[in-house]
Formats: sequence, C-alpha cells, structure tokens
Amino acid sequence: MLRNYWKITVRTLLKNKVYTLTTVLGLTIGLAACGLIALYIFDEWGVDRFHEKGHRIYRVVTNTVTKGETERAANTVGRPLAQAIRQEVPEIESIVQVHWANFPIKNKNRYFYDRELYVGADFLTTFTFPLLEGDPKTALRDPYSLVLTENMARKYFGDGPVLGKTLMLSDTLPFKITGVLADPPPSHLSFQVLLSMATYYAVGNSTEGEWFTWDEFCYVLLPENANPAVAEKKISALPMKYNGEEYRNNGIYVTHSLEAMPSIYLHSTGIPDPGGANRTTGSAQQLQLLGVIGLFLLLLAGINFVNLTTAHQGERAKEVGVRKAIGAAYTALLGQFLGESLLLAFLAGLLAVLVMHLTLPFLNELTGKTISPVILSQPVTVLIGVGFLALTGLLAGWYPALLLARFRPVDTLKGQIVTAKGAWMRRGLVVFQFSISLILIISTIVVVRQLRFMQSQNLGFNKERVLSIELRKLPRMDFINNYESLKQQVASLPNVKSVTGVSALPGRDGWNGQIVYPEGRPHDQTLSMEVIPVDHDYVKTLGLTLRAGRDYSKRFAMDAKQGVLLNEAACRAIGWKPEEAIGKRVQSSGLEDGRVVGVIADFHQHGLQQKIKPILTFITPAYTYRYLSLRLGTGDLRTSVAEVERFWQKRFPGYDFDYYFLDEDFNRQYKTEQQLSTLFGLFAGLAILIACLGLFALTTYTAERRTKEIGVRKVLGASVANIVRLLSKDFLQLVIIAILLASPIAWYAMNDWLADFAYRISVDWWVFALAGFGAVGIAFLTVSFQSIRAALMNPVKSLRSE
Repeated sequence: MLRNYWKITVRTLLKNKVYTLTTVLGLTIGLAACGLIALYIFDEWGVDRFHEKGHRIYRVVTNTVTKGETERAANTVGRPLAQAIRQEVPEIESIVQVHWANFPIKNKNRYFYDRELYVGADFLTTFTFPLLEGDPKTALRDPYSLVLTENMARKYFGDGPVLGKTLMLSDTLPFKITGVLADPPPSHLSFQVLLSMATYYAVGNSTEGEWFTWDEFCYVLLPENANPAVAEKKISALPMKYNGEEYRNNGIYVTHSLEAMPSIYLHSTGIPDPGGANRTTGSAQQLQLLGVIGLFLLLLAGINFVNLTTAHQGERAKEVGVRKAIGAAYTALLGQFLGESLLLAFLAGLLAVLVMHLTLPFLNELTGKTISPVILSQPVTVLIGVGFLALTGLLAGWYPALLLARFRPVDTLKGQIVTAKGAWMRRGLVVFQFSISLILIISTIVVVRQLRFMQSQNLGFNKERVLSIELRKLPRMDFINNYESLKQQVASLPNVKSVTGVSALPGRDGWNGQIVYPEGRPHDQTLSMEVIPVDHDYVKTLGLTLRAGRDYSKRFAMDAKQGVLLNEAACRAIGWKPEEAIGKRVQSSGLEDGRVVGVIADFHQHGLQQKIKPILTFITPAYTYRYLSLRLGTGDLRTSVAEVERFWQKRFPGYDFDYYFLDEDFNRQYKTEQQLSTLFGLFAGLAILIACLGLFALTTYTAERRTKEIGVRKVLGASVANIVRLLSKDFLQLVIIAILLASPIAWYAMNDWLADFAYRISVDWWVFALAGFGAVGIAFLTVSFQSIRAALMNPVKSLRSE
C-alpha cells in the first residue's frame, strides 16, 4: 500500500510541474531564509551563555541620579567597592574585578597592543574559559603573571609549549606565562591577554580613598539558590554609606544594581564594556524582529502550498471519489495527502540546506559573524531541522489534506464540488501575503530614508578628510614628554593643514557624566556634562563654528590652565545666553578655576539617535589624549596617509600605525540601521518573490480552467487587452486590498521605530503610494505574463481541446 501511495504521489507531482516547482521553490526560499535567520539568532543568543555558573554570575551596574535623571554605566563608581562587598555582603560566593590594561608586548623588535584585561584571581574559576595549560586556581594569583589565549600563544611562540616562558611588556616588565586559554567563544568580555590584578597593584595603582574613579568592572558569583535581590539591596547601599558626603556635595546619588550575566549582551544599556569602549552590543529587539520576519517568510511559502493545493482540489476530486468508492478509508487518504506535503517539505529542505551553504558567507559579511557551515551538519542541527521540516509539512498540508479527504464520493464522481469556501480562503491568503510584503517594502523605504537622513545631516563639524591616529598603541612617556615637538613635526608634513590632540573625537565617548559647577548656581545645583580634554587646535581641526567669544589661543597663556569652551546646549542647561557666558567661571574634575572663553555652535558628538548633550572642553596635558587628529588638505589622500605613515614608523619604530578616517568611523554608529536596511530590503524582495510565485501559479491554473471561455471570447471578438484585463482584475483587486490593510500597520510600526531617534524623518504619504504602485506593478507583471500567453492562444486549438 505504501508503495502505491508513493507512486501516486510522485506521478501527481510530476504531472503538475508548475504546481510542484512553485511550491518547492517557495518553500526552499522560505526555509533557507528562516534557517539563516535562526543561525544568526542562535549565535547572538549564545553570547555569554556558555559559562557553567552563568546563571549565578551578575555584573555590578552603577546608577547615578543627577537632578532626577538616572544614568546607567557598566563600570563601578569606585575601586574600593569590591573590598567593601567582600566585607559586608556574605551572600556572595566570589567577586571578580576587571580593569582595562594597555601594555605594549615586545616580540622580535615589534610592539603589539592586544586586548588586555587585569582580572581578579577568581576569574578562571568563576567564568568558564577553559585552560589548555596551567592551573585555573593559581594562574592569576601572583604579580606579573599572564595568561594568553591559544591564538596569542601561537602568535608569539609558535606551536610549542609556552607555560613558564616570559613575555616582555613595556620593554622593562618581564611577565611569566602561567596559563594558555582555549580561544574564547563570543562574549562581552573580549580579551586576548589576561594579567593578574596583583600586577595592577604592583605597578603602583591603589584603592585607598578612590571612590571617584569609575574605571573598574565588578562581577559577583552568588551561591546556588541565593536570592539576588538580597545581595543587590546590600550592594546598592555601599556607595552612599562609604562616600555619601562627597557624592551629595557633587549633587549626585549613587546606587548599584545587579545585571544577570546571560542578559548583558542583548539587554544591557551600560557602556563601555570591558570588551572595549566602542564595541557594538546585541539587540534583543532586533532578534525578535528578525525572528518574526523569518517565520512570516516561511508562512508565506506555506500559504502558497495551501493556495495551490486547494486550487487544484477539483483535479483530485474524482481520484478521491474513486478511491473512496472502492473502500479507501478517510485516515488513509488523509495520510497520503499529508505524505505528499511532507515529501515536498523535505525536498525543499534539502535544497534550502544547499542555499544556506552558498549564502552563509554573505550573512557573515553582512553581520560581522563567523558562523561556520559545519553547524549545518551537526547532529543537533540535523535533528532540529528534521523536526522543523516535519512540522512545516504537516502544518502546510493539514488543511488541504482535510479538505480533499472529506469529499463525498457521490458528489465528486458527478463533478458536484463546492469550492466557494476554498476560493474565499485563497483570496484571503493572497491578501495576507501581499500585506506582509508591503509592510516589509514600506519599512525598507523608511529605514533607508532615515539612514540617509542621518548620514547627510549637517553635523556641526567637518568630518571629511580628518585622519585620526590611535595613541594608546605608543610608548606613552615618549609621546607625553615630546608631544609639542611631535605635533609640530606632523603639522609640517605635506598636505597636513592642522593637528590636534583630543580625548574623544565625534563618534567616541568623552568623560561622560562629569559634574560641573557653573558660576552663579548653588553648589548643590550642579550639572552633568560630557567633558572632552583637547589642545589649542581642536576647533580649527574639526571645523567647528564659534557662536560667541573666541577660540583657544597660545597668545593667552591662561587658556592652557583656565580656558573653557562650552557648546550651546551647555549654555542652555546652565541658563546662559552665549554672549553672557563669556568670562564666567566654571569648575569640574581637573578644572579648578575655568573661565569660558568661547561658545561652540552645537555639533553632534554622537549619532543622531541621541540629542546633543551639554559639552565642556578644556586644555589638558598630553597624557589625557587618546587620538591625534590631522586635517588634510585637498591633495591625494592615499599619498598623504603614506607620508604620515612613513614619518610615524620612523619616529616610533616597531609600533603599528593605527588610524581611521573620521567620516567612516562616525558612520559606524549607524551600523545597526545599515544592517536593518539591507536585511529589510532583502527580506522584502524574498517576500514579494514568494508571493509572486504563488500568484503566477494561481494565474496559470485560472487560465487553464478558463481555456474554453477565453477561446469563445476571442471568437466573439475579444481583444488581447480584454482577456488580460479579465484574468488580471480579480488578482489586482486583492493586491489593492492588501495595500489598504498594510499601510496603517506599517505606519504605526515605523513611527514606533523612529521614536527611538532624537532626529528623525517623517513618514510621508508618498512612501505608501510608492510601495503600493510598486506592488501593483509587480503583481500585474506576474499576472499579465500568463494572461497574455493565454490570450494569444489559438481559439480553434483551445475549443478543440474541450
């Protein structure tokens, strides 16, 4: 019996080639797209979830309240916090401190700045970063001990054993290698080299009285079945208990909260992370959106199957009637039709795996991932895939199978088949398909417009032709002691117009949340501003505009000690007009007696997702600078960069010339929007393709059913245009209904998405008109292709065939 069912299934599928090809192709596209999205979601979701104790690990997050506004940060407020937690919170099992480190590693007369972290002795026993060599309990216990990842060990020592060997840091500090880690999976704790926290103290750092440092990260491990709320309540109270007077004097209230390890990457708003100040975190909202889109694409492909199967029900009605008349059971018929559905699903699944193999490199390039094709052949993936295909086949085939198996033999053998219900359902599903497609098309247009708006907006500074050199990868004391002469030498290079040292260029964070004391305001009415240490040529190099006062000048010796530039937002926050601000006193951390010498026109230090913040700049020593920025002239950029690089390598032999262009880096803040626009465009195209495949197959079927009618109409004088209009009208009406349904949904969704941007476009009416005309045009081309073919058919041949 099964053999007969198999023969019938294969013959049926081969007989209806358009139906089979359309269904398999649609399912293949839907399954491949859904599978790729699933791989991406699984990879993102898996970040930080590989730790064996991860469900008990929490990061201590700082909450700073200033004038009723709360700012969250991943770093803790003071270095003594960890010791205070150890003493006063017995509910924790261990605590791990983490600091950034920035030592040059010398190897064969070259200096490397790999991602380094100072970490506490319990780091390797708290987190699951397996050691290939060494003891996790002692590897990070002693001063000047160091643990490398496997990749770094191979980089410095080749393939041989490295335990006990020495690496020279900063030319003078020998570090003993006490462990080698397996290359870590993706994590917000991004590192290549681990240094012991004991080293941090051995090189002169202290925790005594340092409650205003903001440069440490803390992680706590709670015992099994511990209540995080109890530990959080005690930890939260420690800053005000130990340093409340200083915080209150600065107009702030500081607490801490606990952030679960598995949720840090996708849900955390605390930045910067130990993985790097500018590392991009994940987005749970984006994953949810992609998941919904993936399921919708698969649903669209399933709709094609339901539509085409119910449309062809008349062709199979007599088969069902005959088989029921000779004793075929209802369950047997149901099983056969579901079997056909499963066969199509598994055939499409095999093709989808091939498509995923071919397109996975594109996904990796688009998202910056390194998902290996090997994952597709792993037993767990195969098992999940088989189960998913079976579920897809059963869900897609259940309704058509139920409909076909219920036909009554007497009615079907007489040709009396009621199809009205199926027809209405087909129309509804076509409307649904095009509604989803239109929502994606409208969303793509809006996202692309918002992205272009942000990229083309006047930022208040000139980001073009600004070359920025990373200074952290240099011998620090050499740079600090010789900054002025180095700056002059760089400024004298061909095509270099001006040079400035700066702590934070646009697109990067300055000293966020700094307390500022403006003249004329009570001491308890402080303001929080972003402070950016700069040198004299900051305004000139970035092409900023002055609204009032003057720029820094070396003609005024006090500028180097007291000179302050505010932006207009800072003046508004204080309550000063730009002209009134000139000469006023301002105090802040590192600025005892500042005097406002000028007011800068508002500029976007950060992307247009954020409002322009109050900013204060003042001149500081070279050790605060993280970047050296060069304004280049109109000469050839490649030649200019080569000139600077030659000078740099001659001046700092063995050190890398690490640079970027300001315009490219600033646009990096829109990476999420760029990815979203690409993905929306891709998925909108796939959705339209799947919908049009179904529409094409339905049109083909309709034209075949109405062959005699078309022949009669042509004999009576109907033109090709009349025939095309006749066959196209019903389908185009469905597309118009889809436009009316999709437009308000897309309008609401896009306005909700745009609400996250401080500077945004409006969703104009023409966006819906453009998407609607596009959808109608595509649908018309799809329908008219088969309609014209049917209209051009010889009526004598079509009438003879009846």
